[in-house]
Amino acid sequence: MAPAPRRDARPSSEPGVARRHLRLALVGLLALVGFALATLPASLAGRLFQRAGLTVTGFSGTIWSGVAGGVEWQGAPLGEIRWRFLPLALLRARAAAEISMSRLDGSVSAEAASALDGTLDLSDVHLDLPIEFFAEIPTGMARGWHGRVSGAFTQLRLVSGWPAAAAGTLHLSNVVMPQLGTDRIGSFEVVIPDPRAASQGSSDLRARVTDTSGTVSVDAALTLSDGRSFLLEGTVAVRDGAPPGLVRSLEYLGPADATGRRQFGVSGTF
Repeated sequence: MAPAPRRDARPSSEPGVARRHLRLALVGLLALVGFALATLPASLAGRLFQRAGLTVTGFSGTIWSGVAGGVEWQGAPLGEIRWRFLPLALLRARAAAEISMSRLDGSVSAEAASALDGTLDLSDVHLDLPIEFFAEIPTGMARGWHGRVSGAFTQLRLVSGWPAAAAGTLHLSNVVMPQLGTDRIGSFEVVIPDPRAASQGSSDLRARVTDTSGTVSVDAALTLSDGRSFLLEGTVAVRDGAPPGLVRSLEYLGPADATGRRQFGVSGTF
């Protein structure tokens, strides 16, 4: 009787070879993408700017690391925008870059990452701009406000351009609010999330607004809700030396309590 054919006991190496080939292919693809980003001119990003509603007077650098000058959004000047792509984010199906905007009166910088669903995650955000800037661009903010806003965020998530999550602090200094006259009413701090708010599991974004100096004392809660709506409610009082016009304006809120504070509420949509 003929002996049975001998089988090779060694496991097939084909799966391991296939995995190595796949890794080499991915490395080659990333190298090709990196080469393209490092050499293609930044002007090729013009279509992306157009899709975002931005117009640009000129480009320099490459798609990987470039500069767009004279950027405008729907006719409102933004300034100069710089970017540097972070290629490793492509491994997570995300496009990420370090982005900064600079103008003569201020700047903004952040690391931005965009997912396939359109969500934009920002980290290491720093800004220092005049308040008037936010009335010049099409945000829906009323004109006439003056002052300066600065701050930093460790997290800021935007869904369809609206904040869905945030962690950071804003400082508003030397604020002039036209509804209360032409005098400076003081400086304020906005802390997100509100350290006093109890977690209720809702999608609303809550912040705490307090004064840091000036003739107006404020303690209020700011709520940003789906549908681009906001609600600012709390108490306000005037300090010694407040302009008479400001005192008269706050009297319309109703009688003050024993501590001189009045309840107020402001709501609207952007």
